[in-house]
Amino acid sequence: MLLIKSLLCQSKYLILLSVFFILLTSFAAFIYASVLAGHLLWELLTHNWFVEKIEFQFVEVIERFLTAITLLILAMGLYELFIQPLKIASPLRVHSFHELKSNLGNVILLNMVVIFFGDLAEDQDALALLWKAVAITLISGILILFSQKSSAHALPTDPKPE
Repeated sequence: MLLIKSLLCQSKYLILLSVFFILLTSFAAFIYASVLAGHLLWELLTHNWFVEKIEFQFVEVIERFLTAITLLILAMGLYELFIQPLKIASPLRVHSFHELKSNLGNVILLNMVVIFFGDLAEDQDALALLWKAVAITLISGILILFSQKSSAHALPTDPKPE
């Protein structure tokens, strides 16, 4: 029984594997978004600040950075929850699994809205845009509902052992 308890206590370090790869993916996403931003800036500079559909390209850069941020928040949140607290800015600090899910849901929702604005810039079919707006609104409502419902039933978290 003591062996099983020891294994369970040490298995939290398996989370390090997922944190490591999520962090690597986040770094790659930041690099990709930075390359896109640099390319856009180069296009603006070489074309006398005139680039067709520039709004869509800006939205694409923002969406890529939001994806990188989402991955970073996930990696830091998992590390804080399962390994040990980090000395980071308070908006990035996570105290419970519910809080991590809520933060990720908010960033993903923001990402969906940014993508929707990019779709607006592409002059897509009005009916398709309407259905996308309805879907985003429904997802927003569901996220808010689940967030309020689960926060009402959330248990206080115990301090992490050092």
